[in-house]
Amino acid sequence: MTEVRAAKPDAIDPDVYVPALLTTLSNNLTRNASTFYRRNFGVGITDWRIMYRLAGEPWVTAHHICSAAQLDKGVVSRSLAWMEKRGLVLVKGDETDARRRLVALSPAGHELHERITVVALERERNFLAALSHEETEAAVRLLRKLIGNLRAFQKPVAIPPPRSASAESATVVPEAIPAAGAVRPRARAAAP
Repeated sequence: MTEVRAAKPDAIDPDVYVPALLTTLSNNLTRNASTFYRRNFGVGITDWRIMYRLAGEPWVTAHHICSAAQLDKGVVSRSLAWMEKRGLVLVKGDETDARRRLVALSPAGHELHERITVVALERERNFLAALSHEETEAAVRLLRKLIGNLRAFQKPVAIPPPRSASAESATVVPEAIPAAGAVRPRARAAAP
């Protein structure tokens, strides 16, 4: 078992800081998958994420895809337009609401989805080969638990004051101080 070492209180150790580790993992998986799927199948990672959502749940709105896949509305809209032109998705009006459009994979989209799925599952097996079956199950459980706790990042945290009076006077402009009762913008953090 790897020992977790403590970082200095005023420094983040990226080797043990969980948000940094997850970001590194996610960025590398996304970049690698995007390159691989584009080169071998002509679709990007966003297209693939939409395809596997639609394979399991056809005839949904773009808004539903955005929510389910945690994707930006503009990105999904562009991807769906591109996939519709390529014949990978079908679009129809919603009988209950004329303003909404429903999307599903076309037969060509299903065929491409099936081909990519074979490869995606093999790539996942290769990636998880570093873990035992029990470790894989534990990793999935822990990742789901962390995803379920993402709201924790919205909890208020104490923002430490500047260390010196000169730093404080340099960052606080009297005219910029909001009036009583006004909402102050939240401080930006370097990492989630």
